[in-house]
Amino acid sequence: MTTLHLRVQKLDRPDLVAYDRILRRYGAGCYLHDTEEREDHWRVPFGVYVPSKIVDEKTEKERVLTFNFGNIGEVLIRKLTMRVMKATPLRSLGKNIQSRRIEIGRLVERDLIKVIGNPKMHIGFSKLKYAFYGLQPITRTLFRLLREDYPTYDECAQIGEHYPDQISLLVDIGYAQYTPSINDPSARLTATNKLNDLYMREGSIEKTIDAVLGMVLSEFYYDLQRGMRIFQFIPYVKASTGYYGNAIQFGKLLSISEEHLKQIIREYYRGVPITRRVSYAYPTILSELVDAKILDYDGDYITGRQDIFEKLVDMRTDLPIHEEPVVLS
Repeated sequence: MTTLHLRVQKLDRPDLVAYDRILRRYGAGCYLHDTEEREDHWRVPFGVYVPSKIVDEKTEKERVLTFNFGNIGEVLIRKLTMRVMKATPLRSLGKNIQSRRIEIGRLVERDLIKVIGNPKMHIGFSKLKYAFYGLQPITRTLFRLLREDYPTYDECAQIGEHYPDQISLLVDIGYAQYTPSINDPSARLTATNKLNDLYMREGSIEKTIDAVLGMVLSEFYYDLQRGMRIFQFIPYVKASTGYYGNAIQFGKLLSISEEHLKQIIREYYRGVPITRRVSYAYPTILSELVDAKILDYDGDYITGRQDIFEKLVDMRTDLPIHEEPVVLS
């Protein structure tokens, strides 16, 4: 008869107690940070590895990535009893992980806005019909300035509530100015040399307006949302961020279906309200993004622009990811 001897390691250290709790409550994807000693307890922070799979539907290639989210939770262990006195609840751990995912999405969003706002990218913002509607004070004012029709401040203020606020953005980036000054009752809004030079380079009013809209979006996207409560651009930015965010993780441009991209957007912004337009006008949003030269069609799939991707891909090194080899499905 064979006798089995089991050796059980005594949980006599705070890291062992913490790891035992983590394995039983959260699973094996967690790891411990250094134990921190307090007056009557130990604090043991921990991180977690979260797998993610990115698929190129056209080539049927997939890339398995692992996100490393450090300091995502903690276990507190009382010194006197060597027992857990408090630990991050499982639900809170899930929320913390999702918050980190949203942070990554916002990093991509921030850099993408800067890239597509660069006039050298020649993005056709006026093709984004619904988004374009939210910035009518800027577009109409630019059209008038380029036609040498110079309105007074009072005239702009009477047109609509948000006109002076949006026009101030043009003044801030140096494309318009009040002459002789905004405090003068007779002051008129005029084009600056900077705007006239841009018009000469672009060769048309439409292209000039597109270039200025990009710079306004690049500099004031979050101000437009929070301060002026202009939300029309948000679905377009989310769709673009969802695509390029996954492409950055994959390491090259992807070709994915419209429905898959919709799922990616919801995953990227889980917990963040998405306007109804994403649901009922999603195909229109994508076609307008293609018309504006932010995304592109690859047959029946959606893909991106190589020059935009190349300006974003370097941020891949800043993401907390580890990648496995490419796998053929």
